[in-house]
Amino acid sequence: MPSIKKSATKTKSSRKSGFTTDEPYHVEYIGKTEVHLLGTAHISEKSVEAVEALVEKVKPDAICVELCDSRMKSLEDPDYLKKMDIFKVFKERKMWLLLSSLILSSFQKKMGNQKVRPGDEMRKGIQLGREKGLLVVPVDREIQTTLKRAWGNVGFFSKTFLFSALITSLFVKEDVSVEKIEEMKSEDILNDLFSQLPRRYDSIRNVIIDERDIYLSEKIRRVALEGKFKKIIAIVGAGHLKGILQHIQHEHPLEPLESLPKSSWLDYAKIAIYPIFFAGLIGYTTYTQGKEAGGDILSQLVWIKGGLAAFGALVAWGHPISIFLAFLTAPIGTFVPIFKAGWVAALSESYLRKPTVEDFEKIAEDSETVSGFWRNRVIRIFLIFFLPQIGSTVGTFLVAWKGIRNLF
Repeated sequence: MPSIKKSATKTKSSRKSGFTTDEPYHVEYIGKTEVHLLGTAHISEKSVEAVEALVEKVKPDAICVELCDSRMKSLEDPDYLKKMDIFKVFKERKMWLLLSSLILSSFQKKMGNQKVRPGDEMRKGIQLGREKGLLVVPVDREIQTTLKRAWGNVGFFSKTFLFSALITSLFVKEDVSVEKIEEMKSEDILNDLFSQLPRRYDSIRNVIIDERDIYLSEKIRRVALEGKFKKIIAIVGAGHLKGILQHIQHEHPLEPLESLPKSSWLDYAKIAIYPIFFAGLIGYTTYTQGKEAGGDILSQLVWIKGGLAAFGALVAWGHPISIFLAFLTAPIGTFVPIFKAGWVAALSESYLRKPTVEDFEKIAEDSETVSGFWRNRVIRIFLIFFLPQIGSTVGTFLVAWKGIRNLF
């Protein structure tokens, strides 16, 4: 393995490179490669300027950016979301990835500084790299892997809390001042964002922050150890810089960080709970009180659970066929958990009422008002995904409660 030298500096400016900046900045030597690490805020005009200045001063052979392959493609293609096939997204059950992309997109018009879009410093690095014929390397873990690992590490109530916070963020209209943006580059402030959460969310912090620190450092390190480059620049969020510096001089396997959570016996048991419970409830009620009583529970599953799921789709202004499918699927899903009323209704809606380009362009604007949620076809599909599911869940507990009470 090539020899490893100590870092050139741990300050914001480097005498070795002759480059000075107010941005968090560090130079490391990995083998014979000079690695320039620049910490940025993703909505900072000064960060964009610092990227341009660093590229011009250092004249690197390669540029690493804190993006995964899919995010880099979407960043380079402004029409990425508009070209997305919503029906295919729901068919392949990738709605969580789309939802996160929509929320990030909505912030573009909500950040007070309209001159800079989120990720513009990454765009600048990619643009300069392409113009100069340099290798541009996305060094972050795929966002879908990160989301699945984070989601798989928390329980039901934590998921509910986090999802509520995610949806609520769509309604935030707070302007962010230039001073606040620059303050975000402080490592302590960025780390404090997660330290304020209860300890039960430490696993999420570990996936989103700590794991990615290791992943980013190893990917940058591997680029440096290829031996093809004398100088490389790595553009990363300021909050990751400290963690990257802790790991970049050490080898780390990436496979464990790229693996997805595997289903345990408990996960399969959870899936079987509803079918077993209701089959047992109907069977025992029929045995002790007769066929009419057992049939009554089955009828309630259809009319109460199906009715509430259909009502959810109706409230979301779903297509009549989507409403009917929500009604039909909800009771079936009790015994065949793979069928979810919200998922089937949203799949139907995305096929019957495909969003227009204008819907994608107005996501940020429409998400600022309650009426906009129903007006925008993209956002409304998510309402049709969630509301029938909520109705179906409420119906499940109502029928279970009525059935148990009837036994006693």
